Amino acid sequence: MRKQIRDIQINVEVKGSGDTVVFVHGLGGDLNIWHSQVNTCSRHFKTVTYDLRGSGRTDVSHPDYSIDLFVEDLKALLDSESIESAHIIAHSMGTLIAEHFAIAYPEVVKSLTLVGGFTEPPEGARKALADRSTLVRENGMEVIADTILEGGFSNYSKTNLAVMGLVRSLLLTNDAEGYAASCRALAEAKAISHQEVEVPVQLIVGEEDKTTPLSMSKALYNNFPNADLVVLSNCGHWATIEKPNEVNTAILEFINRI
Repeated sequence: MRKQIRDIQINVEVKGSGDTVVFVHGLGGDLNIWHSQVNTCSRHFKTVTYDLRGSGRTDVSHPDYSIDLFVEDLKALLDSESIESAHIIAHSMGTLIAEHFAIAYPEVVKSLTLVGGFTEPPEGARKALADRSTLVRENGMEVIADTILEGGFSNYSKTNLAVMGLVRSLLLTNDAEGYAASCRALAEAKAISHQEVEVPVQLIVGEEDKTTPLSMSKALYNNFPNADLVVLSNCGHWATIEKPNEVNTAILEFINRI
């Protein structure tokens, strides 16, 4: 379903009933990276998935993007659904959106689950993201799709060529300008003050994650005052696709414990 949120039409799917769980995808993804998690969680909770501005079936707007812009999109979406509080689950760039959302609207957040969690991009990564943004704007998604697959998945996952092909297709469906704008937003993102987040936080990370490596999740674990850390073996950065059952189990156990 597409609905007007602020200045754009956002693609959103709502399923189930009960406490609300909101899923926020990352750079290059769309709401379908959560397909397994929604299938499981919607049996117990109300689930909300949506495509970020510039991704999936959501409109591409042309002013500069920022993490704060994504935060305000999320708040407007929840307001449109009359959702007063929710568990927020996010992946990759989406974890920065979720972290900043928890600072801006602490009364709305019941818990955070960060899959491949970001603190902030290191300086080298900032330049690489800015360069990638320019490359995609000039040449389209084809020039980076295979590089993302190579760096984003574990050696174990790369043997599943059917999954690799589907993720490659997902990447190629990205609007080049929307992806480039999201790259720039991530390149300029800053870390929050993690000590200010009082709600429970669960960190899920692949042991072979090269994008948001285990060291980054360990730093988050040490910085948040109330955090758990789950490390998945034979798993890279795309944990929701590489290890869906393990991610589903961790999510349900965490929320039910809360």
